[in-house]
Amino acid sequence: MATTCLAMAFAAVAAVPVAAVPASASAAKTPNVKACFDGKCKITITKAVKFRISSRFGFTRLSIARVGSSAVKVQGTGPGVSSATTLGAGGHGSVNNLSVKVSSITDKSATIHLAPR
Repeated sequence: MATTCLAMAFAAVAAVPVAAVPASASAAKTPNVKACFDGKCKITITKAVKFRISSRFGFTRLSIARVGSSAVKVQGTGPGVSSATTLGAGGHGSVNNLSVKVSSITDKSATIHLAPR
């Protein structure tokens, strides 16, 4: 009898549909910050990110974060140095020798292009 109850319980659990989440959906939320080390990349963020960057730009860490719903702050830091710019959608600026262009800002993400100057 115990075996029959266990088999029935397993069958009931197995019959419950489970929605699959595509791997690309979770991967899209994590930007490839390693590709930005050389200062040349396009990055879409959904939350603030911090990553290492080549010291040739005058700093060794770069942080990118949304400011409110209409701007992005890009800040380079290193030992004894800090440089930042805050830009809206379509804005162009620089952080030391790093060119920054904000392509778009939505309610959920921001897309930024980085390039050496």
